[in-house]
Amino acid sequence: MIAAIVFLIMIGLMVFNVPIAICTAIATIGGIAWTQDVPMMMFVQRMFTGMDTFTLIAVPLFILCGRFMALGGITKDLIEMSKVLVGYFKGGLAYINIVASMLFAGITGSAASDTSSIGAILIPAMEDRGFDKDFSVAVTATSSTIGVMIPPSIPMVVYGASSGASIGKLFLGGIVPGILTGIALMIVSGIISHRKNYPSDKFVGIKQSVIISLKGIPALLTIIIILGGIVGGVFTPTEAAGIAALYSFLLGKFYYKELKFCDIPKMLAEVALTTGQVALMIATASSLAWLFAQQGVPGMIGSFITSITTNKFVLLLIINALLLFIGTWLDLSPAVIIFTPILLPIATSIGIDPVHFGVIMVVNLAIGLFTPPVGVCLFVSCGIAKCSISYVVKAFIPFLVAMIGVLLLITYVPALVMTIPNLLM
Repeated sequence: MIAAIVFLIMIGLMVFNVPIAICTAIATIGGIAWTQDVPMMMFVQRMFTGMDTFTLIAVPLFILCGRFMALGGITKDLIEMSKVLVGYFKGGLAYINIVASMLFAGITGSAASDTSSIGAILIPAMEDRGFDKDFSVAVTATSSTIGVMIPPSIPMVVYGASSGASIGKLFLGGIVPGILTGIALMIVSGIISHRKNYPSDKFVGIKQSVIISLKGIPALLTIIIILGGIVGGVFTPTEAAGIAALYSFLLGKFYYKELKFCDIPKMLAEVALTTGQVALMIATASSLAWLFAQQGVPGMIGSFITSITTNKFVLLLIINALLLFIGTWLDLSPAVIIFTPILLPIATSIGIDPVHFGVIMVVNLAIGLFTPPVGVCLFVSCGIAKCSISYVVKAFIPFLVAMIGVLLLITYVPALVMTIPNLLM
């Protein structure tokens, strides 16, 4: 009953476009009032406890790293590298959009950063070259979700803090799913590009290709620094985020020479604002997750799901369907915090590794980032293209099918997720 009341309050508030963090807070307060046996002070206390984790310091540091890279000139270089790799194919700008997102994903760990940075350049460029606006928006919004799969990944940090799973293993486990998602989206883009006869870019030549590739290598070293340091035991994920932020600052300031000291105060203010929004969502979601645990909701939901079937494959299908629905309503980080304590025990009881389940969860909820009514990547892309959501929804369907296909593949073939973490850690 308490779970039903909480979710009804949340959905009711979301209908009126109330921010997710406020929805979660009010729903938690309503749930505490309904129980009548939990002091209201526990709401505030559990908000503080949920944020009192050293690991979560990595979140603002990765956001800062992304801002340094975006303003330091990295986005243009990544797009140029993508042109060298795939620009000469039919519908080249669509491929460039996806590959650039895959490269950018290894630096920021945020889908929204990817959408705003890559989309601001490529959506207008695609329209100018004759690509349909709805297709341009769909490619940008769907490919930007790769930002939470390929390491570093802010949602994986949140999952690791919530579940106790190794963040290093989660980062490594996201590499193959991220690459598979990129390939799947490129296949869909290729089919549509040939059908609609979208243009391609000319090959720039071997010499120019080598120059562009060499220029972009220092930026791509960010992911090697992060993963190499974590896997080698040199530093923790939080320390890796700090070192990545410092490296990206030095890169933007002294290598690309586009980052100016006068930009830093405004940039830090943006990072503080974004961090505050994320932190408030994490804090209120932590309080709600505690309320559910205190009232025994995870056990009840677990018993209900396992009463339907004990078949491992069917249970995973039910969990995926549930997460797909949740992802359309909840932002990724709050959803991870609220539902990890509920669904992880079910997954481990049927033999699913917590790292494998974490990657499944993040990939699954990433799909919600471009599905209405709460898809942040969808809203950002439509804002850049100056079009309505209803105008582009149809164009998303082939990409949605492709991403669900990848989700099912990594769900039922654990080796795709676990091979690299098991080899390196």
